[in-house]
Amino acid sequence: MGIAIRRRVMATWQLGPFDNDDAVEWCDALEAATADRRAELVRDTLAVAAAGRALTAGEAARAVAAAAAALQSLSGVPFSNSAYAPRFLADRGAMAVESSIRDLAVRALGEVLANGSAWRLRWADDIEEEEALAVVESLRSHLISAVTP
Repeated sequence: MGIAIRRRVMATWQLGPFDNDDAVEWCDALEAATADRRAELVRDTLAVAAAGRALTAGEAARAVAAAAAALQSLSGVPFSNSAYAPRFLADRGAMAVESSIRDLAVRALGEVLANGSAWRLRWADDIEEEEALAVVESLRSHLISAVTP
């Protein structure tokens, strides 16, 4: 008699926006980008997710990380205390985020949260499914109320 093991496509070790393999790789690329390129990388990542097509779980995870980075840049307050969050975000104003990026992040998270999305399916029937949804819904809510310069 064998034991069924459910494997996830990506490794996730916490519920935060930066706490999975795809987000960590994306954060590394964001850290490595020049200061003038970072907002563009965030915008490009969010645009993929907001395009209205089916997202892969990896695209969704990167969009969640990009949205959290945008929110921290806007508010100066970390949404997550993850050790994997981009370090430069600790300096408020280190990345300029305009209202168009905030709006794109809100739309992207709507796609991530949509019924049947790859991100939702990855969490389906997981013991932490409701908590994972609450984290992304909270991130989206904070973005909606964030004030842009």
